[in-house]
Amino acid sequence: MNDYTTYIENVNKTNPFLRHNHMRAVRVSEEQAVVQAQMSPELRNSMGGVHAGLMFSMAEIAAGLLVRSNGSKQVTLDTTFRYLRNSTTDGVIEAEAVYIKRGRTVTMCRAYVREQGSDKNLAEGEFSFYCVAENV
Repeated sequence: MNDYTTYIENVNKTNPFLRHNHMRAVRVSEEQAVVQAQMSPELRNSMGGVHAGLMFSMAEIAAGLLVRSNGSKQVTLDTTFRYLRNSTTDGVIEAEAVYIKRGRTVTMCRAYVREQGSDKNLAEGEFSFYCVAENV
């Protein structure tokens, strides 16, 4: 069984987009990946809420972490994303991705964005990934 610790540490250390946007990978398993962001003023929209682009980015990153956790090289193929409600929290926003279908060529995930500790979705979406190389 893989504990994914090295994978998570490597992602957090080498991904400048994550660091720039105050995000970090916190959990990866065979079935789930979770990304978090501590809210700060630069992550808000002009109305003071969580920026929609942050929510989308967190969801796509969580899904990407999940599908690439087996060592494969995958690229985003297609996305459907819905914004359900906003948040003005000063706390942590969390994106969780789970599999819909794992295929050799195309893999699909569903991702949810929530305030940490809440079961109310702020946003949700489906992501399809295309495998360009297996177990690189």
